[in-house]
Amino acid sequence: MKTKFLLSLSVLFLMTISAFAADKLAIAEPVSKGGMKTEDIEAFWGILESSIKSDEYKLISRGALKQMLTEIGLTTSSDLVNLNSSQKAKLGQIETVKYILVSEIGKFGTQLNCTMKILDSSTGEIDQARTANLRVKNLDELADKIEATLEKLLSDENQLMASAILFPNIRVARAPAFLAGDFNIRLENSLLNNGVKLQNLQSVAKILKKYNLDNLYELEPKMFVKVGKLLEVQMLIQATITRFEIARIPYHVEETGARGVRYIGNIEGNIRIISAQKGTTIASVPFEERVNFRSLSRQETKDWTLDDYAKYMIKTVISAKILPELMKVSALQAK
Repeated sequence: MKTKFLLSLSVLFLMTISAFAADKLAIAEPVSKGGMKTEDIEAFWGILESSIKSDEYKLISRGALKQMLTEIGLTTSSDLVNLNSSQKAKLGQIETVKYILVSEIGKFGTQLNCTMKILDSSTGEIDQARTANLRVKNLDELADKIEATLEKLLSDENQLMASAILFPNIRVARAPAFLAGDFNIRLENSLLNNGVKLQNLQSVAKILKKYNLDNLYELEPKMFVKVGKLLEVQMLIQATITRFEIARIPYHVEETGARGVRYIGNIEGNIRIISAQKGTTIASVPFEERVNFRSLSRQETKDWTLDDYAKYMIKTVISAKILPELMKVSALQAK
């Protein structure tokens, strides 16, 4: 009997700890942006509530949320995205909820457009890293996609700190065909090995091509913001290469009569770190390097072509020169 009592007490204790450990989440009534029936809004609200699967969050009732909003003088969910300083302060004093899911849904032509945002109740601010937009044909298709989307929005904050490497801006006449791809692959591997969270290069290319955004050079800030949302990242990384050459220089030593060829490489450009929330450049890392290949043994370079020397230069400059400077950028440092 005593053993059963202790076991029950332990289970109750663990359940109590779990309840307190989970952050409390409220789902505000979706805001209609036009063309939606009342029953559609109610159905969408239910879809949102039933799609919360994370054990990290405990969903509070609609009634509890309504009472909380009344206490800070709000009557509609749409007011949550335009809180004044006084309302933000009052919201931060209420400890019954940590996050509020704010959503908007409306018809856009023949499709439904849905926007979801996470409001941090402690600050009254919308977390720009935790926003999502879905465009679907109907509520059924929305229901199929909403769970995965909410899982991303409510995931651990560190998972939202990923960056994406964009296609390089090559400003070199007669640049080798492999330059852009090889440079990005080397850059990706180097950053990943140093703990930088990155979207997979192939996934980035596929998504941007789908939206005809695969040639990104000089874009307006708002377009970089659009790209950031599509890729679900906080930062964009883009290289510009303005000089890339391998010089083949014959030499002749008169004293010995020796003849041969030596190679010298030059690479110049910069790498920009762009905020995906504002579209502005937050850091620019320039590079200007001359690579002398004399340190390589003749045996090692015996069958090398100019392309082999070029690829060696990319590898060397990224690992020895570019990477150390990039890792000084606080936005890229591992969290």
